[in-house]
Amino acid sequence: MKKINNLPVIEYTNLSKLIDKRRVLLISSPSALVHSKKYLSHLNVVSSLNIQTADKKNIDQIILPKGDIDVCYAIGGGRVIDISRYLASKWNLEIICIPTIISTDAFLVDCTGLRERGGVTYIPSKKADKVIIDFDLIKKSDPKFNLSGCGDVLSIYTALFDWKESKENLSSSVYDVAQGILTGLISESDAIKEMDQRGLEVLVTQLALEVQLCYFYGNSRPEEGGEHFFVYCLENKIGAALHGEMVCFGILITSFLQGQSVSYIKEFMDKVGINYRPKGLTAPIVFETLMEMPQYIKDHYLARSVYNYYPFKKKEAEIKQFISSIL
Repeated sequence: MKKINNLPVIEYTNLSKLIDKRRVLLISSPSALVHSKKYLSHLNVVSSLNIQTADKKNIDQIILPKGDIDVCYAIGGGRVIDISRYLASKWNLEIICIPTIISTDAFLVDCTGLRERGGVTYIPSKKADKVIIDFDLIKKSDPKFNLSGCGDVLSIYTALFDWKESKENLSSSVYDVAQGILTGLISESDAIKEMDQRGLEVLVTQLALEVQLCYFYGNSRPEEGGEHFFVYCLENKIGAALHGEMVCFGILITSFLQGQSVSYIKEFMDKVGINYRPKGLTAPIVFETLMEMPQYIKDHYLARSVYNYYPFKKKEAEIKQFISSIL
């Protein structure tokens, strides 16, 4: 039997009106609380946790705080919300997610990406019981955090190429809809650049469409391909860079390897102001990661992509020239 999940309930509201007298476990991070703490005075917070890592071994050591708890509130960025949904599922608790930035699609999905053995393992968790979005709160963060959220939609560009080339359960209808979601984001470049409420609404909408499409298809193949696989390997070398910024670089290098037009995506990134040069990323690190990719794909049983067959040794000079041109 095939089951198709749906998006969580998404509520656009003013957080100053939020009142919850139930006993709340607050899951957040110090950086997330800088702007959001003042909105929490009407929550009955009886316990709290700070999330600083996505390492599975460390996360699995977190225990439910003592005392009666009725509901979890996850307030923060992608990592906080991703881990919070995993813990809420483990502890069988309701979870309400309040993103402070729109940097990934983590507030919309029903699985959690945990780091182990040098890779990312997606583990079924639970979707949020409700997502509360206050655009005034989100706008308080540096725009770079929200711009990086474009990465999980822009990745459709390279993911579709890999999917079509692999011929693995290719659905023409899903392929075409995914292409439309990507085109929709790119067509709204002026709004995205401003990152005002309209721009943020566009970003949330395109992320929601991408996630719902993946629910219908049954997995993330329409938006996850070699660009994400490259990032999973790269994360072992440069640490805590913004996921979306790394994905955007991954899209550029992967589209080059695929022989697609790099300028089509790069011009959008440049226009809206996405940083695709994450801190700590250097040409030697990029090239080293590329050389490791064929074995990395095999070791982590990842779907077929350009990294399975690209002639890296033969094209070494061209690759290095391209890397130098975008870093």
